[in-house]
Amino acid sequence: MLLLVLMASSLANASESPPLSEQADQWRATLAQAQRELAEDFPSRSPDRVMAQLRQLELEARSARRSAQADLETQQSMLERLRPEDPELEDDEPPPERYQALQELVQELEASIAEHSARQRLAAVTETRAAELVDSIARWEQQRFRQRMTQQMPLPLPGTVWQQAASDSLEFAGELLEAPVIWWQERRERDEAALAIAYFVLLPLLGFLFSQMLLRPILQRYGRDLSDSSPSYARRIGAAVADGTANALFPVAMVGLTLLALTLQGLLTGLFAQIVYVLALATAGYLVLFGMSRAALSPHKVAWRIVPVDPTRVSTLLRAIRIAGLVMATSAAVLWLLFLTGWDTPHLESVFLFFATVLVAITTGWALSPRYWVKSLNESRQAGPEDQAVANAEQQEEQEEQEEQEENQDDAQQQGSGYTLSRLRQLLRLTLMVAPVLALAGYSRLAYFTQSRLIFTLLIAGFGILLHLAIRELIQRFYLSQPKEALGRRKAFRSPPLNQTSLQGMIFWTGLVADLLIGTVLLYALLLLFGVPPTTLLIWTQGIFTGIDIGNFTLAPGNLLIAILVLSGGLILTNLLRRWLTRHVLPNTRLEYGLRNSVAAGFSYLGVGISLIITMGALGLDFTNLALVVGALSLGIGFGLRNVVENFVAGVLLLIERPVKVGDWILVGEHEGTVKHISVRSTEIETFDSAAVIVPNADLISSSVTNWTHKNRMARVIIKVSVAYGSNTEQVAQVLLDCAKKQPGVLQIPHPIVLFMAFGSSSMDFELRCFVGDTDDYMLVYSELHFAIERAFHAAGIVIPFPQRDVLFRNPPFPGGDTRE
Repeated sequence: MLLLVLMASSLANASESPPLSEQADQWRATLAQAQRELAEDFPSRSPDRVMAQLRQLELEARSARRSAQADLETQQSMLERLRPEDPELEDDEPPPERYQALQELVQELEASIAEHSARQRLAAVTETRAAELVDSIARWEQQRFRQRMTQQMPLPLPGTVWQQAASDSLEFAGELLEAPVIWWQERRERDEAALAIAYFVLLPLLGFLFSQMLLRPILQRYGRDLSDSSPSYARRIGAAVADGTANALFPVAMVGLTLLALTLQGLLTGLFAQIVYVLALATAGYLVLFGMSRAALSPHKVAWRIVPVDPTRVSTLLRAIRIAGLVMATSAAVLWLLFLTGWDTPHLESVFLFFATVLVAITTGWALSPRYWVKSLNESRQAGPEDQAVANAEQQEEQEEQEEQEENQDDAQQQGSGYTLSRLRQLLRLTLMVAPVLALAGYSRLAYFTQSRLIFTLLIAGFGILLHLAIRELIQRFYLSQPKEALGRRKAFRSPPLNQTSLQGMIFWTGLVADLLIGTVLLYALLLLFGVPPTTLLIWTQGIFTGIDIGNFTLAPGNLLIAILVLSGGLILTNLLRRWLTRHVLPNTRLEYGLRNSVAAGFSYLGVGISLIITMGALGLDFTNLALVVGALSLGIGFGLRNVVENFVAGVLLLIERPVKVGDWILVGEHEGTVKHISVRSTEIETFDSAAVIVPNADLISSSVTNWTHKNRMARVIIKVSVAYGSNTEQVAQVLLDCAKKQPGVLQIPHPIVLFMAFGSSSMDFELRCFVGDTDDYMLVYSELHFAIERAFHAAGIVIPFPQRDVLFRNPPFPGGDTRE
């Protein structure tokens, strides 16, 4: 009965979903509207809005499909429970009063299963169709962009084109000049003129005062320090960013806040608002370019210069950059206003883009001229400020001419970075000069697009290189500037110091991760600049993170990245936990050192195991299938990796039974030394010659091991001594006992004893047996006792004999009775 109640409640919950027909009509209407917009080239809505609606529909259909799948599996399981597994049990009918309710419940389950199956199929079809429309819109945007870029405009040189362009430009200028007048009349009609003037005057003034308040502490904290004559490259870049922020970003932020306040108050409306926004953006770009350029060139503080420029022409280069930035900002603003006002007629656009590309090519070519650049930054910094550099240049003109001739002779053999940058600048100048030729041929849009994107690429690449160098230097300073405290802590915890190879590896991998992050962001910025639609980028990103299907498993780079992060984080947390236990918790317990090491190793293995399980879950592995795979591979692992598994099990037994622990003095076969580390596969023994011997754990379990410190660290010292015949044996025994009692490292309990062992062939043999409290003192006590015994025997007149042998030669008679001596 309880089962029937639960099934009825499940059906009630499942019936809360909207009707299938209503949901199907909504989804079909959305798809049909998107298809119509795509077929008619989006007459009423933008592609971005349609794309957002389709993505919302795709997410909704995916959620509905998964929900229907879950409900379908649940109800199919219920239906299987209601039907008997054995056909013979069908004759055992339930009582009459429950038969009708059971039949009704089965019918409701079958109807619900059919509805959820239909809902699942509908959601799957809708999800697929929405994804296909998203791809179609992305392809439409790409095709539209290519068509627009490759469309041939009217040639800019014919007189008729000039006349039509001049007429359009006059009307365009008149509309722009009329916009402020119309705006002012509207403000006066609404009695908002005084408020608008107050905002236009007071907000910039307040912003200027506020920026001045922030400017001084920022420059003092991060700006240039004149007392530092040789700042690092990272410090110079930080100072350049601070100076550029003060000179460029603060004014930009001030203008932006003013415009935001005017917009929120409703004081910027109509075409005048668009004009103000465009001019503000163009001004911001110009200020940022010029402010950062001035900060990078640093004409007066040469020690803080970050680009290799000719010190005698810094002011001229800044003037060229200022003019080039002004030309680019003005052309971009005018072109944007042409699009916003609808005056981008073919004739006006062709002539304007032709002049814009010519002016940009001239000004940027001026700034990229080889006369303003040198090969190395040190050469630029060592010349001093511009006036001093000019004086030095005049004094060394002849010498420079000779050096220039020599450099020209060897120009083809130069391979340095300055040579490469020089060739890149020349190639860039030639490429920029091609744009006016394209515009002259009628491909004005392609010419302007290629030229502007090339300049933006240059700026982004330069920014990326400087950021890469700065981050690399910061990483090196971070790892190399903390040796004293860190090394002190490592010595206190008996950790080995980091060697140069480890430091270089850490610097490399940290820098690689930083470069990947920076490169990804800059790559996306470049793709957007080169006209790749955001929707296409979104599809590409989604495709990258969606992954590929391998059977029932989906290998997604996103999941792989998450799994790597989870595994790295788990290993780091495990390492931190082990260090915390080793340094702060276990030393305060009464556990001995070896047991503490076993507890820490156990926590480490547990943490690694949990991290691996969570990582497999992040990858989306099904543990049921994983168990089947592990079971299928167990036989192969048993044969192929038998030794590895055997050593692993032996390592676990060593940590549990602890017949050998870290710090023990053991003898395994021919190897004797102290146990330094026990891992899952092998045990490291350090011999008394400081040699490391790696012994497989299986050998420690299967073979005999002599452990001198298994129960305690006491060790017995046996010294064999021989004395000459005729010596007083009682005196010999007393002298040996006195030597043992006077030795500080010898334990008095158990008492030292002297044993008379044998009558040798040439001596009487004794043994002195005593104990030391710590095996670490064994060799020292052993040696000291030998010294003491030798001194005591010498003082007592006891002789230590050496083996003697008497040889008797007999001379037998020779034949004939002759005898010889």
